[in-house]
Amino acid sequence: MAGYYAGSDMVVEAKGRIGGLRLEAADGDFATGSGALVTGPTLALIMAMTGRPAFLDDLDGPGVAILRDRSA
Repeated sequence: MAGYYAGSDMVVEAKGRIGGLRLEAADGDFATGSGALVTGPTLALIMAMTGRPAFLDDLDGPGVAILRDRSA
């Protein structure tokens, strides 16, 4: 499911939101993109990709600030 959202803007704008970021799941094998790193639980990554800013607090890395700006 995470891979679907990372590669699509069809259901919700996720692909554009994470452009230029490297997302890596701390609890699984999901990883995508390149750039400023964002790490955390897979569920939090999915929710942040799909514009749910409440889950940004569960993420770490220098890319979180960028993702937060894009989710505003």
